[in-house]
Amino acid sequence: MRHYRIEITELAEQDLENAGDHIAYNLKNPTAAVNTVNGIREKINSLSDFPERNELDEDKALDELGVRMDYYKNYKIYYIIYENTIYIIRILHMLVDSKAWLYRAFGL
Repeated sequence: MRHYRIEITELAEQDLENAGDHIAYNLKNPTAAVNTVNGIREKINSLSDFPERNELDEDKALDELGVRMDYYKNYKIYYIIYENTIYIIRILHMLVDSKAWLYRAFGL
């Protein structure tokens, strides 16, 4: 079985930190914040064995770039596979206009 290396971009790390901060400080639930951040990291790590399990994005431009998406509760984890590495591009809440943030990340 092929095993992929995982790289989390700076944008995705910032997304994860922002999600944790929002839950801890705005929603005043630090325990849920820790659980959410840990859960997202576990979900990301689970991609290393079979990242192709998720389909390409339905948006034509993102599909052509090879963008895939996985879910953890209310969060979408966007990533691409290049050779033996999975690049986590963004981690966004389901209520956010993901396409605008992804287009910006890719300079579209």
